[in-house]
Amino acid sequence: MKPIEEDKLEQLLQVIEEKPGQRIVQFADRDHSIIQSIHNLCKQYDNQYYLNCTEDNLYEESLKRFTNQEHIRISKFILRRPRYKLQGIEYDYLIATLDFEKEDKTEFLEKCYPIIRTGGNIIIIIPNAGYPERDEWSDILQDQYYVSVNIIDDLFEHYDVIIARRLHGWGN
Repeated sequence: MKPIEEDKLEQLLQVIEEKPGQRIVQFADRDHSIIQSIHNLCKQYDNQYYLNCTEDNLYEESLKRFTNQEHIRISKFILRRPRYKLQGIEYDYLIATLDFEKEDKTEFLEKCYPIIRTGGNIIIIIPNAGYPERDEWSDILQDQYYVSVNIIDDLFEHYDVIIARRLHGWGN
């Protein structure tokens, strides 16, 4: 994974409200600077960070790196499970930094919808894409009842950011 510019990452994380008690979940298959930045943000504002690692290496590295850190919970996560809702937890923000060339976007977004609280946001970081792929993401998100889809294609050199919201009364 190509590096993400630190100063621009700080700009992106301004999307996350600066208030305590929020829950943020990230689905990640590789480590990069966003994990440390989200962890720092959660420590600063007393939020809970749930890092769902989909690859063994990331899981093991994260356990070592964040040993005895109270604001982060690290899990080995299998994306192919029937649903993602665990223990009735809903998240204020869901961040995905997965390789979606290997994953079914529709299935992933469908399983994520119930774990995002009403009014919560989903933030997806993907390698730079062209208009057809951006349109595909937008269509899939809207088909899965996400609203206010916004694609930022000029923040990072190597990545696009897709942000959408889950609203009350939409979806199943």
